[in-house]
Amino acid sequence: MSIAPLAILGAVNTVFSLIGSLAHATQRSSVEPMQLPQVAPRVQESIWHELGKNINVHALTPDELASVSQILYQNGAIDLSTHTLLSFDPAMSGSTKLLTQANALGEVDWVAEFQARLQDQLQKGDILATEQSKQALDILARLQIGARGVTSVRV
Repeated sequence: MSIAPLAILGAVNTVFSLIGSLAHATQRSSVEPMQLPQVAPRVQESIWHELGKNINVHALTPDELASVSQILYQNGAIDLSTHTLLSFDPAMSGSTKLLTQANALGEVDWVAEFQARLQDQLQKGDILATEQSKQALDILARLQIGARGVTSVRV
C-alpha cells in the first residue's frame, strides 16, 4: 500500500471530523445570557439632599454660598467653572454691588440675585453671562429640591 491512499484517508477523516463538529455546534441550544441576581436599588441621600436640607438658598452669605459650592465641587456634583461662578466674590474685583439687597446679617437671596442678574444680562444681550446665570439658578433649584427630601436612587 502506498502513502497516497493513507494521506487521502487522513484528509477525509479530518474533513468528516470538522463536519461533525460543525453539525454538533449548530444543534446546541443558543447560549442563554448570564442571569445576574436581582438587587433592589439602594436609596442613598445625594449631596444635593444633604446640603439642601441644611441651607436656605434664599438666605446665605457669600461665604456660605462659596462653601456650598466647594462641597458640590469636591463631590463631583459641579465642575470647576460652575464652582467659580458660585463662589466668585465681587468684592475681590473691586465691586461690592449686588443687584439685590442683603439682609442685616449679610445674607443674600441668591435665587433673587441670579434672577436679577439674568434679567440685566438679557437686556444687555450678554449671552455668555446669561447662560452662567441660568446655570447658577439650576444649581440653586437642585439644592431647593434636595431640601424637600428628594433623593437619588443608585442602581
